[in-house]
Amino acid sequence: MKKLLFTLFIFITFLSHAQQVETITIPKGVVYNYCSVKTLEKAKKILSNNLSADNDYKLVQEHLIVGPILWERYKDNENIKKIPNGKVQFHVDNLVLDGKMTQDINDTKIIWDEFRKEVAQDYKIRKATENELNYYWSVISFDIEEPLLIVETKEHNYILNILEKDLKLLWLDEAPKKNNTLTANYSGVKKYQNGEEIDSIPKGEKETSIEKVMLLSTDDVIIANSSVEDITDILNKTNKIFDELFKGSEKSGRIRIQFELKKDKNEITYAVKDDIDLDIMKVFEQRVNNENYPKSKNDPVVIQLFYKVNSFNDVE
Repeated sequence: MKKLLFTLFIFITFLSHAQQVETITIPKGVVYNYCSVKTLEKAKKILSNNLSADNDYKLVQEHLIVGPILWERYKDNENIKKIPNGKVQFHVDNLVLDGKMTQDINDTKIIWDEFRKEVAQDYKIRKATENELNYYWSVISFDIEEPLLIVETKEHNYILNILEKDLKLLWLDEAPKKNNTLTANYSGVKKYQNGEEIDSIPKGEKETSIEKVMLLSTDDVIIANSSVEDITDILNKTNKIFDELFKGSEKSGRIRIQFELKKDKNEITYAVKDDIDLDIMKVFEQRVNNENYPKSKNDPVVIQLFYKVNSFNDVE
């Protein structure tokens, strides 16, 4: 009996250790979802294989998003410059960041090959630090889902976000090593206030501008049914109407617009907060509703845009 209990104890102990998830420090306000140990280890193995001489491109797919810091270095690479399409911009508060999204598997392979050359064999694979998560969270507009891996080399720390569903690489970027601010590491940042490009934004100043963008659909749904170009088109059209109407408004408040892109007919809903000028808001809704926006290929894609009018940054 004692032998049986001891054996069960060893088995249960082994099982609990085998399934234990490696936790990390998650910064306040960041949404980070762990995957299983099995999935994470499988992702690490595929990544290691694709960084080796036996690379079979199993990790890459048709669409790969190259984040702003890495794209700042890669955009002048002679091989990568041959990729014709996929220029994208990421709107983060008052920043407009340049990036890339490949449209073809062969283009993705070109970027992956250049990445492999930089990494060579002198690297280690680990989870993200608190600062790296802060940076990544500042660029993206969706919850962070594992597998999220860092490939650390002597010169660079690379962020690789892999889709849990099929273990394909969605996002490739470079993380700041010492400073997690975009402006310190990315010379391509542009700042805007009231629709005009400026050098800096005084801290604590009231502004009338887009505040943030949230993608409420999962990564795989967005990739399968929409594109960065489609989302950018929605942003550009809505931003233009907002600037024309609210730039001179004396009242203050916030606006939330939700776009639900569908295959047949899109749905747009609105919510306001504080003392928004309702007369201007009525015209704003009419003009936004009258625009033609891209539709989903099949499943719905949900996007939320947040605007502030004569208001400080939302720090909640």
